[in-house]
Amino acid sequence: MGLLSHSFVTCIALAGVAPSAIAETFLPRQATPAFSGCTYPEGWKACNDADHRGCWVTDPTGTEFNISTDYEISAPEGIERTYNIEITENPIAPDGTLKPLAKLVNGQYPAPIIEACWGDTLIVNVKNSLPDNGTTIHWHGVRQLGSNQMDGVNGVTQCPTAQGESFQYKFKVTQYGHSWYHSHYSAQYPDGVHGGLLFHGPTSDNWDEEWAPIIVNDWVHNSSFQEFYKSLTFPVDTPTMDSIVVNGTGRFQSGGDYFRQTFQAGKRYLIRIINGSSNFHFQWSIDNHDFTVVSADFVAIEPYKTNYLSVGIGQRYSVIVEAKPDVASSDGKYWMRTEWTNDKACGGEPPRGLNSTLEMSRTGIISYADAGSGDELPSTSRHNVTIDCHDEPYDKLVPVVPWTVGAPANDVANYTYEGGTDITNKGTWHGAVYRWSLMDYPLWLNFSDPLLLDTENASKNPNYAVVDYNYSGDEWVYIVITGGDNPAHEGIFNKSNATPHPTHLHGHDFAILAQSPNPWDPANPGFNLDNPPRRDSAMLPAAGYLAIAYKPDNPGAWVLHCHIAWHAGSGMAFNVLERPDDISYAVGDLAPNRAGCAKWDTWTAAHPGVIHQDDSGI
Repeated sequence: MGLLSHSFVTCIALAGVAPSAIAETFLPRQATPAFSGCTYPEGWKACNDADHRGCWVTDPTGTEFNISTDYEISAPEGIERTYNIEITENPIAPDGTLKPLAKLVNGQYPAPIIEACWGDTLIVNVKNSLPDNGTTIHWHGVRQLGSNQMDGVNGVTQCPTAQGESFQYKFKVTQYGHSWYHSHYSAQYPDGVHGGLLFHGPTSDNWDEEWAPIIVNDWVHNSSFQEFYKSLTFPVDTPTMDSIVVNGTGRFQSGGDYFRQTFQAGKRYLIRIINGSSNFHFQWSIDNHDFTVVSADFVAIEPYKTNYLSVGIGQRYSVIVEAKPDVASSDGKYWMRTEWTNDKACGGEPPRGLNSTLEMSRTGIISYADAGSGDELPSTSRHNVTIDCHDEPYDKLVPVVPWTVGAPANDVANYTYEGGTDITNKGTWHGAVYRWSLMDYPLWLNFSDPLLLDTENASKNPNYAVVDYNYSGDEWVYIVITGGDNPAHEGIFNKSNATPHPTHLHGHDFAILAQSPNPWDPANPGFNLDNPPRRDSAMLPAAGYLAIAYKPDNPGAWVLHCHIAWHAGSGMAFNVLERPDDISYAVGDLAPNRAGCAKWDTWTAAHPGVIHQDDSGI
């Protein structure tokens, strides 16, 4: 993906315009069409330009929607935007080596970017044309306020969409920024079902041009389903990835290529980074360049400068890079780097197709206008940084729209969980040698019985690992998650393998009250309640703890899980059943979800033995 063709919002009156004329549609196996810009009702005016990126639009009364607007409360009046996507199975070779059974969206890898504007309503029709899989699409980090049934998690909010069938997702875009959409069906997204999600809105610093979102992820040539199965056998064979790809371009041994992009000296570039990996935490940087970080996940933050980003799976950052290197390169070219640690406890083994030294983690080339057209590679050197799998510094992630966290309505001691491998149930839980978990048992869902559609019965099933959060939406609930081998939990859990885990909660941004590599001490929690960092994905440090808080103001069934695909598939997750008594009137029409379940049950009955579940379902 190159530069986006638009750099500011436009306002166009809707009078007499048919919905079909304003819909952006992806057609199967065709190039993604250019986004046509933002459209707001008559009387609304754009206030966003290269030197005023903090403003977005004003309504007819002069009320401004800007970087300081509390998007949890209000959003502009947008339009409906419709996309049609189809999921198929095709061979591809993004790193120069063939993957015979990749799973693609509209024949593309990564999937086409879906764009909308702050305040729009997004409609996405998803057709499943995979031969032997169901599918769902999850909109990572999207709040889904009042639309829990659109969250796209099989076994939680819907049944999988059966082969040959379609499901329509429809929800209001109340946030702005970038994220990604991906399959939540077992190990499907590491095989290719993921793409960028971009909601245009204000930013907390100024820029001249924007890049299309960049998905950086690990890649495996084998089927991800087969790779996951290795982790269930004895001796355990942890999946090892083959390469790193940047927007679908990577290298394996002598094949493939680098991601390539250009800079024009003096311009300020808005660059959006997404970690779409299955197993891989990375540090992202551009040699000889500093940059300003302006958002973490969907949360605008006070700008801060750095020269590298530490990005966990599922996390996103927006940065502004001024095309002005601190040390000029003699050839006008600079390496873009995706670096990993060799520590098995922090992302596993290095990719098979790359040398394990940090110098070989060069994944992109940034060229200035004077670089010429030669094939010479950059000669620049990496920044002197330590590579590990921590989050960005806690004190740097200061939200522009502040939160003051209140006292917990729940008993924190009863809402403390431990992440690790389950030793108590070793070898007995669905045939695995061991499984990862957060509660007493690993998560194990029934595709045909989603929690949202059967809250009374499914919530009693220990396999569903349900936590009941029946608190007022004006209150605060706290969750503490500790690492394995934690002495504070001795005798309560029997967990091992203290490793970092990128932790993601659906349906909410959460405040990070504390994040520490030290063991959890309930007597000295060290909570920060005054505008703490806020996001939807955060790292649980190895043997340490992560404490989060949020308001239970979004009734529904929401999953919290480790975003390492193999750990989530193993069962490292639990379901938050939020205000179950309010779901019936807070959530929209569930008839399409029930109809999808009927089609799924019909398909599986007609194809006995095709679907064999050996993972949690997510």
